[in-house]
Amino acid sequence: MRIALLLEYLGKDFSGSQAQKDLRTVQSVLEHALPTVLRIKKTKKPLRVILSGRTDAGVHATGQVAHFDIPDQIIDRNVFDAQVLAWGLNGILSADISVRKVAVVPDDFHARYSAIQRQYIYRILNSEQRSPLFQNTHYFLRTPMDVKAMQEATICLPGRHDFSAFKSTNSDKVSPICDVDYAKLLNLGEGELEFSIAANHFVYNMIRIIVGTLVEIGLKKRNPKSLKTALMSGERKLAGPTAPASGLCLVSVKYPPPYANIFAQKAKQGKGDIK
Repeated sequence: MRIALLLEYLGKDFSGSQAQKDLRTVQSVLEHALPTVLRIKKTKKPLRVILSGRTDAGVHATGQVAHFDIPDQIIDRNVFDAQVLAWGLNGILSADISVRKVAVVPDDFHARYSAIQRQYIYRILNSEQRSPLFQNTHYFLRTPMDVKAMQEATICLPGRHDFSAFKSTNSDKVSPICDVDYAKLLNLGEGELEFSIAANHFVYNMIRIIVGTLVEIGLKKRNPKSLKTALMSGERKLAGPTAPASGLCLVSVKYPPPYANIFAQKAKQGKGDIK
């Protein structure tokens, strides 16, 4: 039986989402907690949790998706209650991570490979004084920025482009060609800015480098057209610095039918139902 989890976490004390030896990650804490809740003996084959995408150390999520498989001999799917699993996990997980929803999904669903879009939001606080409430979730900048110039610069981002100029030099071999569905910088007032972007996939540190470039535009260190110039060139040296991880949050992962609404179904008791 394949189970999907909708996760929310504060990235401050995680060394990213993917399992790494001797480091605390989202994957590792879930793989440690699940056997306890499911009462699986340590001698059994370990459960492996698959995440929809990688988030780096310090990056947050409100809509991360994961899946794992439970052997039929361990759990009777006719009496399985997804809500009880969610309660059980949240009862032993630390306060900086929560299982928002649980769903029984088809065996061919894959949290990562079935995804067709991921949406991120990068949050900035541009204010004279810092905020303790935003300390771990926003990039704090004291110098006033030209938000209109930043918004003008984002116009070039939607569409299919080669984002080689906005990837770290130590990035993996994922294709730099990304289909960006939308990219917008919103001014929420009181110095709060949100850069929202959705695409079929992202290259390593792409969003944080875009934001770093936008910040330099806002600080009038570069022209708004310089972002497009960097994009068209494919040269990393023409883009800005990498913005801090603390402002970035994975907010949603989109799937095609029949997986599009796996977490939206009403709770029912019975075989294969969402609890």
